[in-house]
Amino acid sequence: MVRTAKVNRRYRLHQKLIKAGVKYNPNLKTIYLPWDFEIENMDLKELQKDYSYQIQLEI
Repeated sequence: MVRTAKVNRRYRLHQKLIKAGVKYNPNLKTIYLPWDFEIENMDLKELQKDYSYQIQLEI
């Protein structure tokens, strides 16, 4: 498999999520956020818009 720029960018966004302490599941394309997390994060919006990730809040 050839790693394209888009795949590399998605990997980088995953690394930023880990650093922010956010749980995610790349197979389900779901990001699990604490209920008080700032949703206006540009990395989250990019994953949601460009890669069709779903954002789910956790209580």
